Amino acid sequence: MIKKILFVLLLISATIQSQTFVKGTMSPEIEDLEWIILYQLKGAKQLYIANTAIENGKFQLDFPENSPQGMYRLMYDMNNGGFVDVLYNNKNIELKFDPTFPLGTLKFLTSEENKLYANYQFQTDNVKHRLDSLQLSYFRLKDAIALKFTDQFYKKTLKNYVEIQNDFEINSENQLSNHFIKSSKKYYSPKIFSNPQQYLNSEKLHYFDFINFNDSVLQNSIFYTEKIVDYVFYLNRSDDVDVQNGLYKNAINEVAEKMGDNYSLTSSILTTLMYNFAQLENTVIIDYILENLYQKLPIAYQNSNDVNEIQEKVKLSVGKKAPDFIWKENNTTKSLYENNEASTYILVFWSTTCSHCLNEVPKLYEYIKENKNVHVIAIALENDEQGFNYHTEKFMNWTNVLGLGKWENKIAKEYKIVSTPTYFILDANKKIISKPEYFEDVKAYFVN
Repeated sequence: MIKKILFVLLLISATIQSQTFVKGTMSPEIEDLEWIILYQLKGAKQLYIANTAIENGKFQLDFPENSPQGMYRLMYDMNNGGFVDVLYNNKNIELKFDPTFPLGTLKFLTSEENKLYANYQFQTDNVKHRLDSLQLSYFRLKDAIALKFTDQFYKKTLKNYVEIQNDFEINSENQLSNHFIKSSKKYYSPKIFSNPQQYLNSEKLHYFDFINFNDSVLQNSIFYTEKIVDYVFYLNRSDDVDVQNGLYKNAINEVAEKMGDNYSLTSSILTTLMYNFAQLENTVIIDYILENLYQKLPIAYQNSNDVNEIQEKVKLSVGKKAPDFIWKENNTTKSLYENNEASTYILVFWSTTCSHCLNEVPKLYEYIKENKNVHVIAIALENDEQGFNYHTEKFMNWTNVLGLGKWENKIAKEYKIVSTPTYFILDANKKIISKPEYFEDVKAYFVN
């Protein structure tokens, strides 16, 4: 019996000892930071793992049993995007950092894996920055001696970078960090470029030289996502909208080709790109990705919830048809889509309790009242009819809509109104063609 009890106790002890954790100290301690959340990073997603309270600037989170190796994120400040990333290889991790500046202060007290990778990033980031600076300064130099010195220093620095990269690849052999180190290698030309276009062409040509898109370890991280987002948005730039969209399309096609038949990764990356373009309200590229790439993936790799959420984010973008809505006028139901009074429409969401509105809306009325090609539909967001009935008597040439319930009004919620006045300019087909911020912007639109 005693042997059985001892055996059980040994099992419990072994189980406790096998539990791995990440433990941290945040200094200085910040009172507002009360919780820290652990996420697994996979593709473009953050998968929730656990959370715990921060006490006296300290925390400890246990990794669940059988947690996969890869990259994990400790998010401690949701409002300001405060986080640190760690590599997990089934071993304990202890770290400390300044929560106001994690990037430059993160230090690993245990975990040789993370110490090695952090040291790699520090050393190579410095030498890469030096190489890029030398290359950029070379374009501005005129003096022959300065040009020669910069060229020689570039070659010396490049030799140093190659040696550092090779050393870390060797020292990290058979470790988790090796996957990230090898794929973080950057191509640099043996000879410094004499003009910016050559440099940019080389950057784009060699950007993916060392990235293995079939690496299962990298898929358990956000490595691919960060690399691809940088490539699409920062290495393909133009001031011309049409040219820029063409560059975006080419870059996205190149990325999709690199990922090949890895449908899971392709789906994840395309979704991330669409969310990024949604922030830019670039519906042209979102539609391009959907029609030419995403919807051609096997159905199992398409997520209708993601697509609907992305479409919802851009439904009020320039180029989209404005949402229809109805109102009552003399006991008759009318709608935006059925209105055919003009070639251009202005929707203005305002309120009689808004001082800015009482200043701007009368100016809008005076400015537009003689323009027969423009019709204004003014939606007054109110708690009652009193102010609406009083003020709208002055705007007889408009369509005046009473939006009871104010911010909770159905039309206001459909148009995501959070402040007044808010303007939308529509064409005859009710497509959004401009979203002026102020009355002066409305005037500028019609002047231009």
